[in-house]
Amino acid sequence: MVCSILLATASVGYAVAVPKQGEAFSEFYLLTETPDVELVADNYPEEFVAGENRTLTVGVGNHEHEAVSYTVVVLAQDVRVQNNSTTVLAEEQLRRFQPRVADNETWQRNHTVAPSLTGDSIRLTYLLYRGPPPADPSTENAYRELHLWVTVTQ
Repeated sequence: MVCSILLATASVGYAVAVPKQGEAFSEFYLLTETPDVELVADNYPEEFVAGENRTLTVGVGNHEHEAVSYTVVVLAQDVRVQNNSTTVLAEEQLRRFQPRVADNETWQRNHTVAPSLTGDSIRLTYLLYRGPPPADPSTENAYRELHLWVTVTQ
């Protein structure tokens, strides 16, 4: 009986002293600014003029249980979607950020994008990597990915 009580007490003590860690993940999001200077996940720009700046805010929330060095790569891609398949016809890198984010912290960066590729199906693609990206960043090799479909005119 004494052994059972000691074992139960030790088990409860261990469970309290060493809590189980939750799921590890990173948040990755894109925001716009309202006229009241409030950041929201809404009203994304859909129309661009080639070479003209538009402002967006990209954010990363770290819940990986450790500090992480991320890389954010921003691309403009002229794509064709056909038969449930997406083909990148042309691509340009617009921006790159390399934040180091502590555990349970958030990093946000206000930035401008000015795509020079024109067309009705331009995809502004945001790729998130833990650490440095590969030589050819893409949606297939990214840790997280966001995109906006936009039209860019001359």
